[in-house]
Amino acid sequence: MLSVALVGAGRIGRIRAGVLRRSPDTRLAVVADTDVSRAEELAREAGAAATSDWGAAVTRPDVDLVVVSTPTKFHAEIAVAALEAGKHVLCEKPLARTVDEARRILQVAQCARRVLKTGFNYRHLAHVRKAKELLSTAALGPLYFLRCRYGHGGRPRYEAEWCTDADLSGGGVLLEQGIHIFDLVRYLLGEPARILAQTRRFFWGFPTVEDNGFCLVQTLAGQEAQVHVSWTQWRNLFHLEIFGHEGYLQLEGRDGHYGPQRLAWGQRKPDHSRPAEQVFEFAAADDSWEVEWREMVSAIQADREPSGSGHDGLRAQQMVEAAYLSSQQRAWITIPKL
Repeated sequence: MLSVALVGAGRIGRIRAGVLRRSPDTRLAVVADTDVSRAEELAREAGAAATSDWGAAVTRPDVDLVVVSTPTKFHAEIAVAALEAGKHVLCEKPLARTVDEARRILQVAQCARRVLKTGFNYRHLAHVRKAKELLSTAALGPLYFLRCRYGHGGRPRYEAEWCTDADLSGGGVLLEQGIHIFDLVRYLLGEPARILAQTRRFFWGFPTVEDNGFCLVQTLAGQEAQVHVSWTQWRNLFHLEIFGHEGYLQLEGRDGHYGPQRLAWGQRKPDHSRPAEQVFEFAAADDSWEVEWREMVSAIQADREPSGSGHDGLRAQQMVEAAYLSSQQRAWITIPKL
């Protein structure tokens, strides 16, 4: 039984708390939040302690694992302190505001020999799991390209939320949502080599962060990825396609306002007539958070790197940072290797 400290009792923190409480392998020991009443409310539901002092929470001797679900500005400080105290860490995406902050977290995790996971629950969505399974059997043959459109239309007073404040978040839609897609590009298609990007502020009056990002990514193997992430997608959309020599995969939905998850597997015919298509519908509620939590616990128990590791978090961060540089310079930017 792993004892967990949860730092950050907001919307994502509440999701994490519910998942770990339902797990037979973990128990919530303490919740920390600058709003102690919010921490107390969440802790009360789990029979845990509550505090406004995250430092005391992550260094408790009875804590094995720390979940960091605060605004991104505080990820590096909290994750490093937890790792240096000998705790395993699951840190929500993005791992940090910058590549330097993310690299620091990863280096400390490696020195401490602790498991570090980035909160990339999209890897564990049901249709993504099925796509990965099909790709592992070479169902599409050699892969050619990936296309993704992903976004929503914001909310009333969206400009007042922390994720649109560059100091707290580190960036706009490219960092907040695009980092999930960049991780999926690596996970499903291949390692990136270079990127061409353009960021825009079309609607929201954010002073420094973008509400749209348009990107082209080329992999080391010469494959292409086309990514558009948006906060002016007035009707929520998640749509990802992968094309290869033998056919395609089309993933739609993300549950909730994005609609149910659905995967279509098209198989190219030799005569190039309409492909044979097999459709997988995922009617059950989104279980990606539970599957991701099991992956974290399993990695700790087996002393191995988890899927969506700290390394994966840093690589996605490098892609985002390269995209911002590309937008500034209006040029292709090489994505550095680790």
